[in-house]
Amino acid sequence: MPTAMHLNLRVDPTQYIPQIRNVPGYDYIHLVRQPKYMVDMSLLNDKVHYLNDIVSPKKFVKKQKIKLIHAHHGQLGILLLPFKEQTGLPMVTSIRGRDGTLADQHFTYQDHMKMLFKQTEMFFPVCDFLAERMIEWGCPDKKIRVLYGGVDLNQFHYRSPKLTGTQNMLSIGRLVEKKGHHVLLQAFGKIRPKFPNATLTLIGRGPMEDYLKKLSSQLKLGDSFRLLQHLPKAQVHEHMKNADLFCAASLTATNGDVEGIPNTVKEAMATGLPVISTTHAGIPELVTHNVDGFLVPENDIDELALALEHMLTNQSLWLTFATTARQKVEQNFELSAQLKQQARFYDELLGGSK
Repeated sequence: MPTAMHLNLRVDPTQYIPQIRNVPGYDYIHLVRQPKYMVDMSLLNDKVHYLNDIVSPKKFVKKQKIKLIHAHHGQLGILLLPFKEQTGLPMVTSIRGRDGTLADQHFTYQDHMKMLFKQTEMFFPVCDFLAERMIEWGCPDKKIRVLYGGVDLNQFHYRSPKLTGTQNMLSIGRLVEKKGHHVLLQAFGKIRPKFPNATLTLIGRGPMEDYLKKLSSQLKLGDSFRLLQHLPKAQVHEHMKNADLFCAASLTATNGDVEGIPNTVKEAMATGLPVISTTHAGIPELVTHNVDGFLVPENDIDELALALEHMLTNQSLWLTFATTARQKVEQNFELSAQLKQQARFYDELLGGSK
């Protein structure tokens, strides 16, 4: 069984662990830059190594019988170029967001990415949107293989939308500008007079926490809005079960930061939560407007408010949206299918050298 060496940003369950440890037909070595990035110690095992401790890449590769390198972010691909040059191994780089748009990066980043485009054998952007941006920036299209992030349907069980008259909305994601939580709060504030029993729960943490709390106070949302810190996965699942609608108001941040396709939207669709989102980045590759969800232009408070009102008023749409969305996730975004695709891309890269 060939071994792939992976480097990701940090080691916690959200950081693409299946794409590192569960690729069929491939063993793994999991690199971490430094011990401080080993966030979840339950994921530590004898296959985890610290990049800073590797004195001789050639000896390390030979000892671990590594056949290919996989960097799980553009910046990490750049970081591993010297390792690749010293070992001669083929390398894959996943592109997941602004690392593919080159937005708001250090002034040397563009030159480094052009070097990466030249020296890396294969790229895995997480959506067609990012693939197109990469080509615009000079990446040869023959090196690009779109690889969607998958959803483990054993964890996200479908249940039909509740039509009990409740109006509970949920949003999940880091409290950063590109998630659009501030737009969602303002849109929710606009519809509250018509829907006094509606609630909005936001789960996440990040640098915009204080701003969002102040905004909630200014909008006088009171108990209708809850901001919860990062929760264990089981509790997040419970909130998804108790919600009626899911909203992801993603947008292009002022620094150019973008999404690929938010995993939270895939997970909501898998569980039967009707989805409202935006025409941002790769989201339209997942959500088809008025078929399996509802899309509005990004960063548009009024249009988002109209969408919330439309969905709350027309609960007859919920079941159709939910069943169609679940089918789409099963067909195009199921985890094991995506991992098999990843393995096929690895096979293509290695050719007959497996």
